[in-house]
Amino acid sequence: MVSVVECAAMGWKNVIMDFDGTIVDSRSIFVSCTNELSKTFGYRKIEHSSKLREKSTREVLIDVLGLQPEQVPLWVEKFKELLNHTMRSAIMVKGMKEVLSALQKDYRLGIVTSNTEETVKYILGRDGIGQVDFILADAPALEKDRAIKGALAQYALSPEETVYVGDDVGDIEACRKVGIKIIAISWGFNSKEMLEKKKPDYLVETPMQLLSTLKPHGNIARRRY
Repeated sequence: MVSVVECAAMGWKNVIMDFDGTIVDSRSIFVSCTNELSKTFGYRKIEHSSKLREKSTREVLIDVLGLQPEQVPLWVEKFKELLNHTMRSAIMVKGMKEVLSALQKDYRLGIVTSNTEETVKYILGRDGIGQVDFILADAPALEKDRAIKGALAQYALSPEETVYVGDDVGDIEACRKVGIKIIAISWGFNSKEMLEKKKPDYLVETPMQLLSTLKPHGNIARRRY
């Protein structure tokens, strides 16, 4: 376990947030868009189940949907098109409005997402969040390390002073490659058990636990791996 005092000693000044699954609950939208592509790519429709949370994005595409590796880039392109048409209906995760509003006071706060910037701004505005410091939109969905590295370069963020918040094992692997710390959240794409296997730097189970990790003035300790 790690104490909140230790978290304060990390010296983070910048927080990069994932969007789908972390800030907004997009699991049902993911399933809906996936099923809309089923006829085009010749796979059966899937159900919104806990089994999906035990697989990485690539495993879902290849093992569950049965896509051939060469089909994946086209699938991702078509999926993003559908997603952009439906994401405005996504519901913000309960408690994330308070988290984002609190973090804006103490951190340079940004979002990296494969969604469009217009969609992200619409949802933040709709739910009364206001502006964040930066949004890196249209990021490659399966190359998160490239997206994070691009954000660090474009916005002059020091890796040592930056922490990423994400919801899937791909985020953990990407942060390892880039050399920044990650706080994994267990309410998104992957389950707590699957995230634990990848040993993120920190793992939280609720938005308030996330807030207590990033604003360590409470008395809740978070698990560190």
